[in-house]
Amino acid sequence: MPKPPLSAELTNRYPLRRGGPLTQLRELASNLQRYAFLVNQLVRVNLRAGVRRSFIGLSWLVILPLFSVAVWVLLNRAGIVDPGQTDIPYPAFVLLSTSIWGFFAELAKSMSRMLENNGRTLTQTPFPAEVLIAENIVVHLIKFSIPFALNVIVLLAFGVRFSVVALLFPLTLLPLLLLGTAVGLIMSILRVVALDLSNLADEGLRVLMFLTPVVYTPKLDMGWASKIVAANPLTYLVSFSRDVLTTGSFFAPRAYLICVGATLLVFFAALRVFWLAQPRVTERLFAA
Repeated sequence: MPKPPLSAELTNRYPLRRGGPLTQLRELASNLQRYAFLVNQLVRVNLRAGVRRSFIGLSWLVILPLFSVAVWVLLNRAGIVDPGQTDIPYPAFVLLSTSIWGFFAELAKSMSRMLENNGRTLTQTPFPAEVLIAENIVVHLIKFSIPFALNVIVLLAFGVRFSVVALLFPLTLLPLLLLGTAVGLIMSILRVVALDLSNLADEGLRVLMFLTPVVYTPKLDMGWASKIVAANPLTYLVSFSRDVLTTGSFFAPRAYLICVGATLLVFFAALRVFWLAQPRVTERLFAA
């Protein structure tokens, strides 16, 4: 009996998923519970590999943010960058803002290489792709905890006193996590089927950072660019998280809730597109 083509084999292994967001969530949760041990093992392998490839291991997670802050502080003191009036000292402002931005951007980047790095494994081993999604998210959260601890120390050193509202900070990161995952999933498909578009998306993320109030305040008047910043959903997602932690206030709560709702829609749409495209994309990787 002839062996079925790879496309048919992958379609059988990864069948078409139907249903709305709630059905998708139930199926996602069921698969993650079933493959929890595999996720745990992949996370351990990923972290150990990252340490072995570097002389100083995870210390880079502290060194790179400090280096980035030093550059922006020097530009500010030289009069090249005017961030506007900040509620906390500028070094602490930049460190926290770049960390929050990195929480979104670094997750999108790592997720974008998921299929490219694990395509052959998916064709040879029958496990759902959400295992790899969960692995990337867990590794990302572990790595983020290190620079976040540095942020807390720096904020305390600059005299910032946290209020009870600061306890909501982890919850404010959830929309950024969902958006980073959604962007990364779409980029992972583009990296296989249209590399040029993927490279363009990578550059777009770098440009987007300067259109988001990361190294300047959202109230800074920049002429026509201020309109772009005001229309950027990340302006509200980043600024809301930053203000919750540092001042205990809620930045533009109505706009923030609208952006959170839009993020949920984008996440479920990206998840759906990824599930539909995965068998074909994986087949293309195997044939490459």
